[in-house]
Amino acid sequence: MDIFRAAVIGCGNISSVHFDALKKNNKCVIAAVCDIIKERADKKASEYNAKAFYNIDDMLEWNQFDVLHICTPHYLHFPMAVSAMNKGKHVLCEKPPAIKYHDAVKMSECAAENKVHLGVCFQNRYNAQSVYIKSIIDSWELGDVKAVKGIVTWDRRDNYFNSDDWHGTLDKEGGGVAINQALHTIDLMQWFAGSDIESVKATISRKRFRGKIETEDTADAVFEFKNGVTAMFFGSLCFAENSPVFLEIICEKGKIVMYDELNIYRNGKEKETVTFKKASGEKSYWGSSHKLLIDDFYGALSEGRKFSIDGSEGSKAVKIVNAIYDDAENNNVINGG
Repeated sequence: MDIFRAAVIGCGNISSVHFDALKKNNKCVIAAVCDIIKERADKKASEYNAKAFYNIDDMLEWNQFDVLHICTPHYLHFPMAVSAMNKGKHVLCEKPPAIKYHDAVKMSECAAENKVHLGVCFQNRYNAQSVYIKSIIDSWELGDVKAVKGIVTWDRRDNYFNSDDWHGTLDKEGGGVAINQALHTIDLMQWFAGSDIESVKATISRKRFRGKIETEDTADAVFEFKNGVTAMFFGSLCFAENSPVFLEIICEKGKIVMYDELNIYRNGKEKETVTFKKASGEKSYWGSSHKLLIDDFYGALSEGRKFSIDGSEGSKAVKIVNAIYDDAENNNVINGG
């Protein structure tokens, strides 16, 4: 069995789930870690018996790894992924793969040119309730999907944006609630709709953080997909807690509603309630399926098969978010200072 040597760049919050999954995966070893903050890189290197680096160029020159996990701020995803793939490295990138859709497309092209795997971490597709919903949709049991609705209401305060130099900035984060906190939900909406986006009408605003950040803390949109499915989205960072994501899928012969539990309505009469084990811990609203995604990625590498959320698939949500921002800007609907 092939053992892949993994390198992780970016040792902040999200890297913890990558390190944990890699440690438990028998198809890989952690060979290197990289962070511009020397203390963070040294700590992880010591913890996992790996080599520490403080910039990507030195790690790429060292070259003794097979897969790069990118856990850095958004604006670094595209250049780091391209640099690694041009060195023949497989890449597993946190969402979004890039701030701009055209850069996400270039990442896919780079992966194809270099014959390497590119994966994107939309781990909520691996959540048990997401898998169950998708299986019902694909079975045609409820007929065609007609409409999808997604709502994300979470809580962010000043300390969140003051803790680093990239959250809340247009050039480094690329946007606010839509491209960051709600991107997983937008990805699921597209996945369940089963089609590429056709049109978007949207507004974005700063309410809680007016005059404090460059990006939006609230966004709403109406989508139309090429297969005729319509969708509504609302996301905000202005609530009092991180509520569970709400998803509703309207079908010809019933509907599916996901919140704390999953309810399936058939023919307007029958109701099936399915309860899944919930993720626990401070970041439970992320879901708990990073390990499942990472295991599947290494399974794809080992077996020589296509990874399901490759660069092309992982860029679809970015295309929608870019359309949200473009429509909001072109129609002068963003407000706040």
